[in-house]
Amino acid sequence: MMTDEAIFYRRFVADVRHCAGGQSPAYVAEIERRVRVALIAPPALRERRWARVVAAVAELLADLGGERARAAHAARLRAFVRENADLGRPRDLAITDFRFVPQDASVLSARDGRRYLVFARLARAAGTLPLHALDEVVPGPTRRLAEWAVYALCGGGALAALWFAFVVPL
Repeated sequence: MMTDEAIFYRRFVADVRHCAGGQSPAYVAEIERRVRVALIAPPALRERRWARVVAAVAELLADLGGERARAAHAARLRAFVRENADLGRPRDLAITDFRFVPQDASVLSARDGRRYLVFARLARAAGTLPLHALDEVVPGPTRRLAEWAVYALCGGGALAALWFAFVVPL
């Protein structure tokens, strides 16, 4: 009795041989070897092995021309490549792929108590930071402009509250 893997292997190899048309027996033998290796690969290496099979079959299909490209064998191989196309490309990065480990040198505390996240270690001369180190995070003029904008907004709000509380009659 044949297993499902053996049936798949025989049909897959027959499709590859038919599509190659006897023109590149070494390349067909390499694809056969890759399929065998992928079928018996341990789970940790399985995805990488199948990616190599997909790449080889895609290259074979790219070289096809004429009548062989429209055959049922080529259609099955194209479907295989299309279904497994994600194996041949690198996986997209996700935020869960990164792990940030906070270190003592990754937080910069200013004299007034504000804290800044630093992505690179700063060279500390004598244990203190130079005054211009904060300007690398937020430039001084930008910081002062933001402070004055907040002061003006809060002061304007306070003046409006006093105006409506004491000056405007009920």
